[in-house]
Amino acid sequence: MKEKKIKEKKIKEKKIKDPNAKKLKNYLNQNTFLGITLVGSLILVMVYVFVFLDYQEKTEALEDANTNLKAELSELEEYYQNMEKYETEIADFKTAISETMAAYPADAREEDIIMLAVQMQEENAIAYESVSMEESEILYYIPKEETLAADIEGIIDELAFVEKRGTYLNKTNYDNLKGCIAQIYDSANRIGVKEILYAKNESDGTLDGNITLSFYSAKGTDKEYVVPDIAQYISGTDDLFRSDKVAASSYESEGEGEDLEADGEENAGEENVEEAE
Repeated sequence: MKEKKIKEKKIKEKKIKDPNAKKLKNYLNQNTFLGITLVGSLILVMVYVFVFLDYQEKTEALEDANTNLKAELSELEEYYQNMEKYETEIADFKTAISETMAAYPADAREEDIIMLAVQMQEENAIAYESVSMEESEILYYIPKEETLAADIEGIIDELAFVEKRGTYLNKTNYDNLKGCIAQIYDSANRIGVKEILYAKNESDGTLDGNITLSFYSAKGTDKEYVVPDIAQYISGTDDLFRSDKVAASSYESEGEGEDLEADGEENAGEENVEEAE
């Protein structure tokens, strides 16, 4: 019992001798807990930033990829289900393109512009003051890889749609102008009328003006350019541009109109006499 009391006494004395020991111990315990908490929080933040967020981004990217793949798969399924319909439509488009391209010659050159002037003069009273031409211009171009991928019969190379303009400055009359326009539209060439501009010549009743035409062609097909057959010019004519023929034609038209008016007046007079009788 004495020993027990002695030990308790020593402990009490020790506690009395070191009163800050308990406070120090508590302080150390609090700092240790706080440090552990901070370290744990830092580890959690690092895991969240470098692991969780990275996996979240990857997950979102995979979800987006899956969404796109589903859309593509749905589109492919629709194509597959309508395959027969699409093949029929493609064949129809190819046929329509081939028929359209058949109207375009392989090229349009100066010879074609001149030959059309000759043909119009052969069938109509028209006198040319000049025939002018412009350089060919590419209006539309399709690369070779696209034309070959389309696999359309008759198209064997890159496709270029070309325009070449020609202007005919001339003298004619109304009836023969209509004949010339009809010939233009009946031509085997692909021709567009850009301008028809005329003024009446009061002295002889003719029309002075010009016709501007566009000759269209398509390069890149299996067609070959055919040079028009232009007969050799025979010299010795006194009226190269046929101006006298145009004027005479105009006078004849006016004369026919006057004769018709005179006949009408005579017939009207005869009717009046019959009524009076």
